Amino acid sequence: MLNQPTDPARVDAVRRTGLLDSAAEEPFDRLTQLAAKLVRAPVSFISLVDASRDFYKSCYGFGEPLASAREMEGLTFCHYAIASEGPLVIPDTRADPVYRAVPTVESLGIAAYLGIPLTTSEGHTIGSFCVVDFEPREWRSEDVELLSELAASTMREIELRNATRIAREAVRAREQVLAIVAHDLRSPLNAVFMSASFLLDLLPEDPARQTEREQLRIIRRSTQRMNRLIQDLLDVARMEAGHLPVDPQVVEAPRLAEEAMQVLQPLASASSVQLTREVPDGLPAVLADQERLLQVFTNLGSNAIRFAGEGGRVSIGAAVVDGEVRFRVSDTGPGIEPEHLSHLFTPFWRAQQSEREGAGLGLAIAKGIVEAHAGRIWVESQIGHGSTFSFTLPVAGS
Repeated sequence: MLNQPTDPARVDAVRRTGLLDSAAEEPFDRLTQLAAKLVRAPVSFISLVDASRDFYKSCYGFGEPLASAREMEGLTFCHYAIASEGPLVIPDTRADPVYRAVPTVESLGIAAYLGIPLTTSEGHTIGSFCVVDFEPREWRSEDVELLSELAASTMREIELRNATRIAREAVRAREQVLAIVAHDLRSPLNAVFMSASFLLDLLPEDPARQTEREQLRIIRRSTQRMNRLIQDLLDVARMEAGHLPVDPQVVEAPRLAEEAMQVLQPLASASSVQLTREVPDGLPAVLADQERLLQVFTNLGSNAIRFAGEGGRVSIGAAVVDGEVRFRVSDTGPGIEPEHLSHLFTPFWRAQQSEREGAGLGLAIAKGIVEAHAGRIWVESQIGHGSTFSFTLPVAGS
């Protein structure tokens, strides 16, 4: 019956909680104090049963030195609790020769024990939530129910922490992999770009060599796109880890719009799209990381130009609304299906029939940058009448 404490899968589940040898914490201490009060027991504890010891994540009512050591080796009632299929209810530890042999009956004077197994969602029993008394007592059904509820709360706390820890580790691992991949990819890409540029400079401006020159230009454009994709992947990883770097400075709002125009104008001209600017005089300065905000305008503007199509129009505007500066990028494209609107800012999401280029990261990154500035971003669209993407920035000094 007591072979379970050394079961490798169970012991691994205990250790994967990350709680062994951890400091006492208020959420768990609150549960043990509540258990002692509701059940009217002098001692309550949350025990994690490792291969060779009990570790007490929380203990209420223990005397010294156990209260400070928070662990015990050898056979304990918790070993019987984790081997039981339900609550272990012992009204009198001395009445049964099996339980009478547990060392804590003599060393701690435990006369009555009530323990609820702590079982993970995978079915591994990692410990128990227990109350003890120094006098024999009949445990009430209400005592069992109360302790069972507190044990369930304990497991929810443990599994939530475990899931959070695993998620954080996964994000860190992904960041590390992306950083390594980005570095390893960028070096050869830069070499390809520089070699293509070098060869392009060597080739004469001769009509007979235009095919070669165009192929070299394609190589350069492709490496630039790859570099942008690598940077987008890194930005998404940083966003999901919660630390996308921004350095807000006081910037004139019209200057942001004007620089966005300068960046987007070549793309608009090449696409035969009319690009206009609608920014009134007297706009207040905003707090913005200028380079990051140009990234937002580029992501929104390049999409707008693509969807506006030949002969279409794209406008960049700004106005003060409710104490914030609201920027917008509007296009006269076909509009966005209503069922797609809620997904647009999700990383990697793309409409099934979309013919857009890219990995579906531009809008997600724009959202991350705007929110890192304590702003908001949203879209309004009507089929056949185009779309407007708007975002806000705080006024400097507000």
